Amino acid sequence: MKGLRLMVVAAAAAVLLPLGGGSAWAVGECRAQSLGVPGPSYVYFAVGSTKLDAEAKKTIKEVAERAKALYIRSVCLLGSADKQGNERSNFTLSVKRAEAVAAALEKEGVAAKTISVVGKGETYGDWLKVFEDNQQDRSVKITLTK
Repeated sequence: MKGLRLMVVAAAAAVLLPLGGGSAWAVGECRAQSLGVPGPSYVYFAVGSTKLDAEAKKTIKEVAERAKALYIRSVCLLGSADKQGNERSNFTLSVKRAEAVAAALEKEGVAAKTISVVGKGETYGDWLKVFEDNQQDRSVKITLTK
């Protein structure tokens, strides 16, 4: 219960505070992908990592090109983490993953004011597979809305 309360307080505070020097903003949740816009897209990470590999950079470049070409007004980044480690660390990791994607999108020319960051923390998939490699649990989901 205490962990849940901490996450709710952190999420509420995050809505009001810009992240990492005033670029992307934290929000409570992402809106659905706009109809007619390809996606959502996913960027995947290694266990415990926020490092963008070559495939992640390729995906981010494609998303940035799509966002600019389609005049997207909102890019939402939903970071997640697997169940390895503790709940607080996983929440922080999920936010840092989304922030890494936000920084890369900005480098690709996506306006910072259009980018929102959401930390999901641990995903809630199959607990019996907690130690199996589930890349989906270590990802940032990118949704684009007009």
